[in-house]
Amino acid sequence: MNKSFEYSGRDNLDVMSLAKNYNNEIYQWLASGLSKKNSVLDYGAGQGEFFNRFKIICPKTYALEPDSSMHICYNKNQVFESLTDINEKFNLIYSVNVFEHIPDDKLIVNQLKHYLKNENSIIRIFVPARQELYSAMDRKVGHYRRYSKTQLKELFYKNGYKVHSCKYFDFLGYFAAFAYKYINKSGDIDSKGLVFYDNYVFPISLFLDKFFSYFIGKNLILEASLVVEKVDE
Repeated sequence: MNKSFEYSGRDNLDVMSLAKNYNNEIYQWLASGLSKKNSVLDYGAGQGEFFNRFKIICPKTYALEPDSSMHICYNKNQVFESLTDINEKFNLIYSVNVFEHIPDDKLIVNQLKHYLKNENSIIRIFVPARQELYSAMDRKVGHYRRYSKTQLKELFYKNGYKVHSCKYFDFLGYFAAFAYKYINKSGDIDSKGLVFYDNYVFPISLFLDKFFSYFIGKNLILEASLVVEKVDE
């Protein structure tokens, strides 16, 4: 993600804001265990869907958004265009539906290590899962990939992190996305269909995640921290 970046799927981003239950569940996971004294970085913050919630409980919440056209959503002292603009370290770094847009995700994973305060600091990542679901929507919004569970875990394991958990999210969403791949060739998200799914299907999917999150789902959620090398005395 660099300073020339411009997000190509802004209309889909607007529609996804209608998925209230879906976004609330993601936020609850992202914010678990935080206190108001913690410092937080939203990496790839978009229009502030999660940033605006975090800043209520954690005043020291900052956004990194490489698409400068979205900076109007933030106070100028709380948003950055590049990691090189940041001189702070954080208790939590999170990223929602961003890594799939990055050609060299290994580079970013390595860079983010330098922005975690210590071994107790956490990074939480939410990404689209399962390459077989790759569709016109993925192409439209500029996704380079959808992740497998092994692929995502290895991305962090091999770059200096300890992975605490990695599991699937939205079990029924997998099957909805599979059907969408063949039915919808435009890549657009139907707002009425999304709201129906969010209100009536997603709560059931969330319940089923209790049983199937280690096997399959539309997304993956990962939590990791730094591996601290022991120094021989």
